[in-house]
Amino acid sequence: MFETSSFDRPRTTSGDLVVDGGRPPYPAAARSVTVPGDKSVSHRALLAAMLPGAPSRLTVRNANLGGAVRALLPAMRTLGFRTTVAADTLTVEHGGPVTPQPKRPHPDITRWPDGVPYLETGGSSAAARLLIGVLAGLGRTAVVDGDETLRHRPMSWLAEPLTRLGADIVHLGDAGRLPVLVRGAVHRPCTVELTVGSAQARSGVLLAAVAAGLPVTVRHPVRSRDHTERMLAAFGATLTESPGEVRYDGGPVTVPPVVDVPADPSLAAYPVAAQLLAGDGGELSVRNVCLNPTRLGFFDVLRRAGADIRYRDMRLGSSGESAGTIAVRGGTKGVDGVRVDDPATLHALIDEVPLLAAVATTLPGPSWIGCAEELRFKETDRLTTTAGMAAAFGARIEVADDGLLVSGGAPLSAGHVPSYEDHRIAMAAATLATCLPGRTTVSGGACHRTSFPDFAEVQRAVGARITEVTPR
Repeated sequence: MFETSSFDRPRTTSGDLVVDGGRPPYPAAARSVTVPGDKSVSHRALLAAMLPGAPSRLTVRNANLGGAVRALLPAMRTLGFRTTVAADTLTVEHGGPVTPQPKRPHPDITRWPDGVPYLETGGSSAAARLLIGVLAGLGRTAVVDGDETLRHRPMSWLAEPLTRLGADIVHLGDAGRLPVLVRGAVHRPCTVELTVGSAQARSGVLLAAVAAGLPVTVRHPVRSRDHTERMLAAFGATLTESPGEVRYDGGPVTVPPVVDVPADPSLAAYPVAAQLLAGDGGELSVRNVCLNPTRLGFFDVLRRAGADIRYRDMRLGSSGESAGTIAVRGGTKGVDGVRVDDPATLHALIDEVPLLAAVATTLPGPSWIGCAEELRFKETDRLTTTAGMAAAFGARIEVADDGLLVSGGAPLSAGHVPSYEDHRIAMAAATLATCLPGRTTVSGGACHRTSFPDFAEVQRAVGARITEVTPR
């Protein structure tokens, strides 16, 4: 069994999303949309500016500008980097002014070190974990912290292997949680064993090793998203991969002055799902999407179930990622219930589990999404909150220790649905609501800005009637 935190209770600090379900009488014609840059690639591209071999000025084009990526910018400014945001482009330059440090950012932490840079990363676990890895590689002393929600998410997955490599990491609050004091560079070449399949843990270790020029072998229990490996290889790192492990030889990297970020497949999943649920037979294309196989689980699972989803126009980009077009034809006739039975597939759709469960509620028969224990430790316990969100529509989802059993085909209806202030839950709820007659209010749904600021605009381009209402 896994703990369910207090953060799983509904909260409504964001505005609401209001969806008037049922599609207007659009012709069954082809439409095309774009979605923002990939969040994971954007995080890694920003942090590449800190690596040895990075240019004095790094430009990241088509960056994701949601709250999770922006959470890195104050931390980088504190470390002496100048950051500029213009349209969808982020620029990072060396030699910016260092942000003055508060004497003690959180008075409740009694062991706060004086004169140490304080890096606050909001609610972004990727920002915190990857930053810890880079700091440990560079040997830069700093405190890394996050908001109250992030302080409840585990950091030992990363801290323990970095400590084995020689880093000195001190938990200033609860054991295994933020805030942490990072001091002393990794310096012991060895093999580390990761206890979870988290890509953030593997990436943090690899970024530390590359920043230090330290040979390392990382063993991992499951293949998960490999953006870090692809990007580092594109920058010249020698990585050798085999089943269950990746080895880095300690050689240098050269970061190019411009990195182009492909569109985020996790965000493309929402308009694809809306088009699929619309059932009008029309085709939707989402352009320039990252087609990394470790990110395509949502589409591949639905394809196996019978959905008409295709990949076209594939090419290789400067970040080491394949990109192309995802095309989907609307309608779920002939689409069966879905199954996720292995860890690799789960990790290839880990952020889309709430959305996949929402789609599964409309399909005939049972669906199973398993191997999902890690979802207990996201922004919310996403197994519990996904079931709670779906239940508000009338769906039947049973929560197991490691997954969700969806009883498809139950009558669904519009209504008032909680988001639990979790952006993935909010967007899944709003997407499901597009196919249900009547008005649905997703409370706190504006938290979608964490990862997808343009969510409502993109869904309207697909034909949805969705608005954001600011609380009074």
